[in-house]
Amino acid sequence: MSIFDISRNKKQALMIATDFFLVPLSLWMAFALRLSEWFWPSESQLWLFILGPIIALPIFIKLGLYRAIVRYIGSQAMLAIAQAITVLVLIWLVISITLLPLYIGVEKLWFPRSIPILFWMTLLLTIGGSRQGVRWLLSARSAVNTTAQPKKNILIYGAGRTGLELATSLAHNKDIQLLGFIDDDHTLHSHFVQNLKVLGGRTEIEKIRAKTNPLEVLLATPNMHHEERKELLKYLETKKVTVRTIPSLGDITSRSATVDDLRNVDISDLLARKAVAPNQRLLAACITNKKVLVTGAGGSIGSELCRQILILNPALIVLFEHSELNLYKINTELAYLCASADCEVKIVPLLGSITNKQRVEDTIKNFGIDTIYHAAAYKHVTLIENNIEEGVLNNIFGTYNVAQAALDLQVENFILISTDKAVHPTSVMGATKRIAELIIQGLSQKSKSEGLDEKKSTHMVIVRFGNVLGSSGSVIPLFQEQIALGGPLTITHPEATRFFMTIPEASQLVLQAGSINLKKGCGIFALNMGEPVSILSLAKQLVYLSGHMLKTDEHSVDESGIEIKYTGLQKGEKIHEELFVGDNITSTEHPMILEAQEHYCEWSKVEEMLAQLQPQHEFNAEHLRQKLLHYASDVTHH
Repeated sequence: MSIFDISRNKKQALMIATDFFLVPLSLWMAFALRLSEWFWPSESQLWLFILGPIIALPIFIKLGLYRAIVRYIGSQAMLAIAQAITVLVLIWLVISITLLPLYIGVEKLWFPRSIPILFWMTLLLTIGGSRQGVRWLLSARSAVNTTAQPKKNILIYGAGRTGLELATSLAHNKDIQLLGFIDDDHTLHSHFVQNLKVLGGRTEIEKIRAKTNPLEVLLATPNMHHEERKELLKYLETKKVTVRTIPSLGDITSRSATVDDLRNVDISDLLARKAVAPNQRLLAACITNKKVLVTGAGGSIGSELCRQILILNPALIVLFEHSELNLYKINTELAYLCASADCEVKIVPLLGSITNKQRVEDTIKNFGIDTIYHAAAYKHVTLIENNIEEGVLNNIFGTYNVAQAALDLQVENFILISTDKAVHPTSVMGATKRIAELIIQGLSQKSKSEGLDEKKSTHMVIVRFGNVLGSSGSVIPLFQEQIALGGPLTITHPEATRFFMTIPEASQLVLQAGSINLKKGCGIFALNMGEPVSILSLAKQLVYLSGHMLKTDEHSVDESGIEIKYTGLQKGEKIHEELFVGDNITSTEHPMILEAQEHYCEWSKVEEMLAQLQPQHEFNAEHLRQKLLHYASDVTHH
């Protein structure tokens, strides 16, 4: 067995034995250097050599010299060594000039005054040097053992503090080869940071890639502006390099990061949406000190709504969810967040379905709910096409149950979470969500026509938005999985586009939209999601930034390309999505929230429609589908 492979305890014992020998050797070297001769101590001077290791070992143990792992020894460990030998020399000097002379005699214990300084210097050389020497041997041995294994060639983009932290964390990873830094700051070029050279600006990447294959670029630029980051990623697309971004700085500094900790560039990096500061008044109006109910609290949007509602200090949050697992997860998370922030918000998890009208009414009544965020819905287009009756029951009649209960029990605010698929719908899911919108509009109009006291009437709001990143069934995780498997990437149509937004941004805007025009009728708001994104362009970007090429690209024989397959639009899918039924759109007090001035549907017609959609024993799926699409598309024009 090699000495490098023995147990840690045996290695520590070997280090102690080595130091026990090196301390007197260092003192001998100090005498020899001072006297410029082959020195041999007298009988009385031997006590100086015996005293050194006796007091050294307790000091070295106390100051942690044997806790450091030599393979990864750094500046902190060397500082500890310097402190330890300083304490050792001082104590050795004090004992040598005070206690030892009492027993041996001053004349017999003579030594030059420069000996303590030379002793300190030789100790630093032997104790510190021995550890650096072992570290060098271990590194060399590791390099020999891994020469046969291909390493990942890494460039770190950004030579600032974050890049330095990342380089330090990855320096000892035997699976990678850090080539250096890339930074667009010309003043840093050709300088060294953490023993790594700043090789130049972004134009150097292509030159390095020509000599090094494969090549990964790690982005360590957390403070880079959104537009600059988007421009950089666009530049890197065609450079045939894998691009990844850092984990949080806390993850890097709290432990050694590995390449596996680094995440692939995702769509949020590519979209580079400009952040807009929230309007705190709008955020708080329907939540702070109020009792809030969130239906579908365990879903993608519902759970994020709950997280953001929690920090706005409601009096109560009721989590209404039909999935036991999802309810458990969000309740556990919110309880932890509440305990961490030392807040006193009461959280009530309730299992229940919005199709159970009595359960909904009892919940609102028993807890005295002030505000309802209705996020519960079946949303997967293909699944609902194959489960039409359940989609109708949940998305239409479930919404009716919650909204009617809110009116009957005089809930202050009701906010329906809708979708861009409700606009000119071609799918069952979109049609059910459009009819849900008509129900909210109709109920709001009905309550006003009945002359209800404005203070007791329910303020109803509809908020539409497109796809959110990270939701279940999202196309982005699917693309990333397909790329990891080598393809092919499946796209419905080469011209397909979609709107995208992050879940936290969408949820924050929903909370603000619910507070706009509190004194007016039912508001229909759409979130400003920017320009629609080409799914094909997005897929290509993800392929290129993963270091791959497409089969349609011109590339060398040794590089495998990823194929894109067009599957065709599935039943109910559109090529392009829309956010408004008509063109009458106005701005609001929030720049990211737009209001649609759309025609109302009289409640009497909505009632007729609901009667026709009631569950029937003899159920014909295609007939019901056509009826849904008819109502959703045409009822507002009659």
